[in-house]
Amino acid sequence: MEHALTVPRAIRHVVTLSFVILALLSVMAPARAATLEGDSTDYRLTFPVDGEHHFWDTFWASRSHGIHGAQDLMAAKGVPVLAAASGTISLVNWTAQSHLNRSRCCSLVLRHDDGWKSVYIHLDNDSPGTDDGKGWGIADGIVPGAKVSVGQVIAYVGDSGNAESTPSHLHFELYTPNGVVVNPFDALVRAGGNTSVPGGADALMSGSRILRNGERGSDVVRLQQLLKEIGHNAGPADGIFGPRTERAVRSYQATAQLASDGLVGVTTRGALAWDTSSANVILRQGSRGHMVRYLQTKLTAAGYDVGRPDGIFGPMTRAGVLSFQATTGLASDGLVGSRTRGALVS
Repeated sequence: MEHALTVPRAIRHVVTLSFVILALLSVMAPARAATLEGDSTDYRLTFPVDGEHHFWDTFWASRSHGIHGAQDLMAAKGVPVLAAASGTISLVNWTAQSHLNRSRCCSLVLRHDDGWKSVYIHLDNDSPGTDDGKGWGIADGIVPGAKVSVGQVIAYVGDSGNAESTPSHLHFELYTPNGVVVNPFDALVRAGGNTSVPGGADALMSGSRILRNGERGSDVVRLQQLLKEIGHNAGPADGIFGPRTERAVRSYQATAQLASDGLVGVTTRGALAWDTSSANVILRQGSRGHMVRYLQTKLTAAGYDVGRPDGIFGPMTRAGVLSFQATTGLASDGLVGSRTRGALVS
């Protein structure tokens, strides 16, 4: 007769306690490590716009002050804005004082209970049905020091600040407890946000998330297609960034004299746009985007001062192009077509 295996009670208790601890750790696990500016994150939040909206990944978009560093959630003026997490309002219109700095209406900073921080900008500053700048788009009781619950209405979508000439939207920023601004795009999608890509836009070049091993999506499909087009086979264009795609990215980066890290961010996007654009694509003053940023980095490397590479083809970039063209014997027209591009990479 066989006897059932008997496990001492003390050992059973240790095993049971171990499973409980592991379960608690899995529940309490922090959001995916995000330590560099622009890292994507799986931070759990409530979508901060309570109404019809749309957005696409604009974190790395160029702005006059540099990168955008946020997501623009497009929605009608007056749509409620919700607290993305429970926490405490730390700033109203960039002040912690009771006077609320009304002349700079309207923005909020929310310090989450877990140490993270979210920022809400371009809140409504108009009277209903107008664009008079005389309204107050912050909910009653929302003042510095006020405690708010996740999903609570804290404000309303608007076009205040430097957004007066743009469609109404919520500018949403997210920071880690260490103060690093991260890209909340993935977190917003997981929270139920409705994304869209502007009509006809290239999924890779209109996006800005950092692509790496493990990512999936239409931007990865486009990446794989472009890599194959220029002789770096990433395998089938299946939208899955796996080891083969990473090897192709590293190979391309080495060829383009970039850091061969296997990550597709602003610089690699710009280089790809540069190397795969058709001969009739001409950059000129007023142009913007990854390709302009790459142009600026190439001019800087060649010794021409065009300022910080911000992706905006302004007067300083044009002056750099004119100087480069004069030095290399090209027609000095300030236009960057195939000949100027070729001379810059030769």
